[in-house]
Amino acid sequence: MRTVKELRLAGLFAYLAALVLGLLFSYFLHTLLGSGGRLGWGSFNFAGLLEGVGFLLAFTFALYLAKKAVRVPCTTLLTAGLLGPTPAFRLAKPLPRVEGLEAYEGRGIALLVQEGKPVGLLGLAEPILPLEEVPAVEGEVAASELFPLFFRQPLVLVVRGEEVLGAIPREAFFRSLGV
Repeated sequence: MRTVKELRLAGLFAYLAALVLGLLFSYFLHTLLGSGGRLGWGSFNFAGLLEGVGFLLAFTFALYLAKKAVRVPCTTLLTAGLLGPTPAFRLAKPLPRVEGLEAYEGRGIALLVQEGKPVGLLGLAEPILPLEEVPAVEGEVAASELFPLFFRQPLVLVVRGEEVLGAIPREAFFRSLGV
């Protein structure tokens, strides 16, 4: 699982690589056409228009390849890493803590705590689901990276070290994506 910072850096490097490739292709066309292209620099001519279109095509194609290679969200790629995806801790909702089975009222999902340490989840398909069987991610992990985890369980825990910050239910996750 990649963090927001890692995805922003990947978006920046992919964008810069696409920009350099677009500029190199445009320069190649410029030299190939006898250095006559002046798109917006003094006069408008066909060679300059061809260089501009060549830059746009090379830049767009390089962005497409970069997106496939580094798998970053479109907004992160197109803004050169300025806009990163949402971190998981922002989507996490706190779970009520229960100090024993007798305190659980049977409504909703709750975190079972024994001697101050979380040990399981109540309110899912099984009576008590041990925390080891529930997917958990650090709070700084990008929410866009969580998609495969929802195939196995209806929620993902968000943790910071040993502390459980909250959980992201499957429905809330897909709602945040706009699906």
